[in-house]
Amino acid sequence: MLENIFQDLRYSARTLRKNSAFTVIATFILALGIGANTAIFSIVDVLLFRPLPVSKAKELVRVFNGKTRGTVGAPYISYPAFLAYRRDANAFSGLAAYIDRFPANVSATRIAAQRVDAGMVTGNYFQVLGTKAAFGRTLTTEDDQAGAPPAAMLGYNFFRRSFPSASDALGSQILLDGQWFTVVGITPAGFGGVSFENLPEVWLPMTHALQIDPLLKSQIPLGHESFAPFSVIGRLKPGVNIMQAQAQLEALAAQRGAGKPIPAEGGLLRPWPALVPVTTAARQSNAQFSFLLLGIVALVLLIACADVAGLMLARSQTRQKEIAVRIALGGPRYRIMALHLAEALLVSGMGAIVGCLLAAWGMKLIVHTAPQTLDLPLDRASSILDLRVLLFTGLVALASAIASALAPALKYSRTDATLGIRSDSARFTALSQKFSAQSVLVVMQVAASVLLLVGAGLLTRTLWHASQIRLGFNPEHTVFASTDPIRQGYDKNAAALLSGSLLDALRAQPGVESAALGVPPLQPNLSTQVNIEGSGQKDGERTDIELARVSPGYFATVGIPLLRGRDFQQSDTAATQGVAIVTEAFARKHWPNESALGKHMDGVGIHDQTFEVVGIVGNSAGYDVRHESAGVVYFHFDQSYLMFPWQPDITLLARGQGDSGC
Repeated sequence: MLENIFQDLRYSARTLRKNSAFTVIATFILALGIGANTAIFSIVDVLLFRPLPVSKAKELVRVFNGKTRGTVGAPYISYPAFLAYRRDANAFSGLAAYIDRFPANVSATRIAAQRVDAGMVTGNYFQVLGTKAAFGRTLTTEDDQAGAPPAAMLGYNFFRRSFPSASDALGSQILLDGQWFTVVGITPAGFGGVSFENLPEVWLPMTHALQIDPLLKSQIPLGHESFAPFSVIGRLKPGVNIMQAQAQLEALAAQRGAGKPIPAEGGLLRPWPALVPVTTAARQSNAQFSFLLLGIVALVLLIACADVAGLMLARSQTRQKEIAVRIALGGPRYRIMALHLAEALLVSGMGAIVGCLLAAWGMKLIVHTAPQTLDLPLDRASSILDLRVLLFTGLVALASAIASALAPALKYSRTDATLGIRSDSARFTALSQKFSAQSVLVVMQVAASVLLLVGAGLLTRTLWHASQIRLGFNPEHTVFASTDPIRQGYDKNAAALLSGSLLDALRAQPGVESAALGVPPLQPNLSTQVNIEGSGQKDGERTDIELARVSPGYFATVGIPLLRGRDFQQSDTAATQGVAIVTEAFARKHWPNESALGKHMDGVGIHDQTFEVVGIVGNSAGYDVRHESAGVVYFHFDQSYLMFPWQPDITLLARGQGDSGC
């Protein structure tokens, strides 16, 4: 049996070498299809199949919050809630809190100062995950104690980029936001915790990080439930299932007043906890998109296989006499089929090798050209040489060989010996069948092509509609830049004063027609809960609103029209009546049959202040342009900067003449 297989492979190799044009064309066609599937699988593998970098993932859960019992909301909870659950919940062998993205300035003797994403974790974080360091050791509970020497771990990419070797990195000192840390370990390559969104470059113990980050340093001591930036992960004790742990957390939350308003925080409802398996939490948002990508490249591979099958059919037709002679001499039909399959396997194998090279080159191209806003973990994509990716490529190559060889093998293994030897056999074969193998391949190609064309058409239509969306502002000749004065050492009051000086300096620059402070359009806004006068709210009920802090001149700078009322003025200060401007959509939603001007919003910000609506502006597209915005409330920058300390950034916008990209 093995001798027959090797004999068929040797014969097929000689035949393909003699027909180099066919071999090159067929190999290249399959290489394109296999390469596309390999490249996409290397990305999808991370999102769907690669095990999370943790031990016994089935025991791990993430803690979400919900507005009511049993609902799953955002994957963040407050620090007081985490401390209470960690202290009283005995269903877990460990609960760890973390923030896997906060900006930090890092420098060292051999590293130029650079801005990186840092992660802060409680000392038991790596122990709860069951993750070990690639070099050195992980952070421990001893590192997360007050008075402990500041220790840090480096992300693998940051280490490779900044140090020649692990021995140079371990024990070295890095300066992070003015605090020196000793490097004690390096995370494994591609480690980003249990989510795919962030990949911290530096990891810090929570105790030290809370003293570095100005926002956390100012907010954590307040103990507000409304300040909930922490993700929490827990490992269930042996014998405890997720339902039992959920019931225990709900009981603890009920004791803390879950579902009831918090008077000290303007009546905000205390949320309920909800447990979600860590694998589900990590992959549920990416599953649909991942399978869509795989489906698209699978159709491309199907078309490639149909093309190669057509080439093999045409080539086999010229070999019909040879096949007929084999059959006449007593050759079994399965050997004829095996001969076609051996030829297809060789072509497909060469296509897989070339496809892997194309996939590796294509992945580098995608990584370097993809926009930063693309929500895919390209920096964690599996290597083309990864065993799972190679196994997938091998299976794709085998499937391609079978699909390519199936039609000619079935057709010519049934060839009548006497008809095949006759000189007019080719013409007879072509004309005697009303529904030939070629027809099947053509139908397959047309069907797959139609699916791809329909998908491309729908995408084009979506892009066309997106291009026709009224943004509500004028982005031409407008630029913006952001800074965080508090992280540079300013206190909140000094940062508020600095914003005015920065704005005055910007307005004085040549070529600047107008300038302002505020959030650039299409960027995420802040959110809070307020009482809205005349909106039919029940007593104690608060409404979620989307808000932005802007200075006078903001609407003229970004091109948002003022419809009614007035713009913010320099005379609107922290010492005067709070004023707000709302979009037309917000006014129509909350005051549909009356004027919004003169209406009030109470309980705004950490000081629960009252603001009066003094203007209405046109609607502008939100962060997701596909959906109509529910409306935005704009607050005067000087009156609101200190009221929303959880976003201390200052963003300057300027409109001028000429190319805004220069």
